[in-house]
Amino acid sequence: MELSLIQCVLIGVWTGICLTGMLTGTYLTRCLVMAAGVGVILGDLETGLMMGAVGELAFLGFGVSSGGSVPPNPVGPGIIGAIIAITMKESGVDVDAALAYSFPFAVLIQFLITGIYTFSTGLVAKAEEAVEKGHYKRFRLMANSTIILFICVGFLIGFVAAFQVESLEKLINLIPDWVTAGLGTAGKILPAVGFAVILTVMVSREIVPFLFLGYVSAAYLGMPVIGIALAAAAFALMDFFRDMRGSAVSELQDQNQQNQMSRGNLKENIKMETGVCRLSEANLRRLSRKTAFRAYFLQNGYNYGNYEGLSYANIMFPALRKLYPEDKDFRQALKDSISYCSVNPNFLPILTSIHLVTLNRGLSTKDTRDIRLALMGPLAGIGDSLVQFCIAPVFSTIGASMAQEGLIAGPLVFLLGMNLLLAGLKSFSESLGYRLGTSLTEKLKDSLGPVSRTARMVGVAVISGLVVTNVDIQTEIAFGSQGTNVFALQSFLDTLLPGALPVLYTAFMYYLIRQKGWSMYRLVGLTLVLGIGLNFIGVLA
Repeated sequence: MELSLIQCVLIGVWTGICLTGMLTGTYLTRCLVMAAGVGVILGDLETGLMMGAVGELAFLGFGVSSGGSVPPNPVGPGIIGAIIAITMKESGVDVDAALAYSFPFAVLIQFLITGIYTFSTGLVAKAEEAVEKGHYKRFRLMANSTIILFICVGFLIGFVAAFQVESLEKLINLIPDWVTAGLGTAGKILPAVGFAVILTVMVSREIVPFLFLGYVSAAYLGMPVIGIALAAAAFALMDFFRDMRGSAVSELQDQNQQNQMSRGNLKENIKMETGVCRLSEANLRRLSRKTAFRAYFLQNGYNYGNYEGLSYANIMFPALRKLYPEDKDFRQALKDSISYCSVNPNFLPILTSIHLVTLNRGLSTKDTRDIRLALMGPLAGIGDSLVQFCIAPVFSTIGASMAQEGLIAGPLVFLLGMNLLLAGLKSFSESLGYRLGTSLTEKLKDSLGPVSRTARMVGVAVISGLVVTNVDIQTEIAFGSQGTNVFALQSFLDTLLPGALPVLYTAFMYYLIRQKGWSMYRLVGLTLVLGIGLNFIGVLA
């Protein structure tokens, strides 16, 4: 079956649109949806639906990678598998065979995605430089660079796959196996770069014990991220209340002086200190709601340096412009927002609403950043567990079963059900975050130092635990005699110091940033070289 140029172009456009679903959270990048679209374009909806159902069920667990791994990309079966199933149908190739043929493409496509994330890492420093110089259009372009690259790469994948499937298969065969294996190893290590970057911001001398708390909780006790956050919060609150008791005497001594200040003067002092043009409650709430639905843009600039940090600053851009009329203050607030961010998009409105409320009440950008960082880990864990492993599988299996019966309603039910539910979840998150932000600033306005330190304690413990679970480094070094292993280093480490290699590598990245001033781009490049090289010589698996 030969495809026309128009069909090739349409499949390219469709692939580019669907690939952006990886970033926007609209669930367009699902086999069920992509294959149905290919079926419509090629005039064989029935086969497209069948291929979508088979691919959806096969790739059901690949929505979120675990342990820092790089899972095959569903564009493989969703687009290329559907093309194979439809065009080679007369040759006896069924949807199951097409699924098998599409798997190498799924792996290759994911490596292309990794390449985009790696390239985008180098844009973070340039985006900060653009903000510093007041070149805001350039900043916003870089903050959307990843999604622009996704659209371009997606179009090329779809167009080339439709134009010549055999050429892609030959291309994969040209890539040496050792390069493919090495890239897989590097992909498992890359999360260490982002963790090291954020630790350079959060760690201080009094916070170090919480690094050990997070490590022990994850490595020896096997606690999930929410459990680590709760355990760290318990110890952090003990420190907080002890600090508050110690500061109570000082507060009593200063009470007479404080009573001489009127509430109006206090507000003026806050405004003079932070440069915030405080909004009315009604205007602030409207601004918070608008910002909440910009959560769809959270991964538009995703990279391996600060993950969603660049996009987060872009999401906050319009709101910060309203809060900071002076360009100098606006630039500083925007730069402070370009920090590490990793959270489920559907719970992002909790962070953005707290951010806006606390800024409007006079909190510094540094204090609000520390509070956000402490909340990210638990919100990411809750959001991924709820959405990816609870809600999505339910709608996915329903849609796939309908598609297997040849019903176009299958992908439609999946798309509409998921997106309507998640839009409601974003609205609920905004309301919750706004109330939390209001309560926080009213009750703890005079205790921001201890609150900020408490938040960093929890955040550091969570990140330390994530290093153990999300950075995957396995060594194959072993010593033996007469063909038998007497001593395997990895087994020894797993018994004595589980997670030691991920911790050591993250510490090495931290050292290069803090002491040597390495950029994130250099760190990612070093990680890729080490992953490929050490895998090739048999040091790393």
